[in-house]
Amino acid sequence: MELKFLRQQKSGMRNAEKQHLDRLAQLPCALCGASGVHIHHLLEGRVKNRKSGHWTSIPLCPDCHTGSRNGIHGQRVMWNVQKKTELELLGETLEKLYANH
Repeated sequence: MELKFLRQQKSGMRNAEKQHLDRLAQLPCALCGASGVHIHHLLEGRVKNRKSGHWTSIPLCPDCHTGSRNGIHGQRVMWNVQKKTELELLGETLEKLYANH
């Protein structure tokens, strides 16, 4: 996620949410390990037509996020190859961020 866009999105958030998103933005892609990530709000378990909360977000590179072939918002080829779900990646991401705190 571009930092300017991330700053605009964070204007109405609590401080803890801002810190969490800042930490997510520093991680590599949760699916492929590439750097330079977008923040993806999980689709699994959300209410239709509503974005999930900031706490249920994972870092994804542009290709794994919005790529027409590999991305979660596309054909999901990389997701099928890796055999991972959003919830599995959320768990792994939270463990990376908070396991040692």
